[in-house]
Amino acid sequence: MKAITMMLTIFILTSMSGQLLACNCLREYTVQEEVKYADAVLFGTVISKELTMQTDSAIIRSMTMRGSPMPTVAKYSLLVEYIYKGKITNDTITIFTGLGGGDCGVRFEIGKRYIVYGKNETYFGKLFGEFQFPKGVNIFWTHTCMRTNIFRQEEIDEIEKYARE
Repeated sequence: MKAITMMLTIFILTSMSGQLLACNCLREYTVQEEVKYADAVLFGTVISKELTMQTDSAIIRSMTMRGSPMPTVAKYSLLVEYIYKGKITNDTITIFTGLGGGDCGVRFEIGKRYIVYGKNETYFGKLFGEFQFPKGVNIFWTHTCMRTNIFRQEEIDEIEKYARE
């Protein structure tokens, strides 16, 4: 009975929101294309994770009244080992991404090395209306459609070839 109640609650909440997130990568970009497209290309080790959500009550009230889902994103700290592209002024950067379901978020694991292709702006666009997503120096956004993934030397070899161009 508890499981049925939970499934019914989820169904009602998602159908009332009017917006459902579904990850749909139109195509996979090559390493060359991604190096050109990304604002930052680097690799490093994930050192922390937290969930974050806008707390401005006026924005939350406005979004709730319009039936928008509440944006919650994962915030990761990454110890940078090598930078191929990007304006990075610290040895640690902040990576924001979705939670890893239908929002194309990358599910980073603490302690593992990743190759990150990042953008300065969120990939959520105007989906959440007035919600102010973080941006600034050493802050990047990524998602699964950007080739961000676990460290692989083969990918690094290709990045090095195109990052020099």
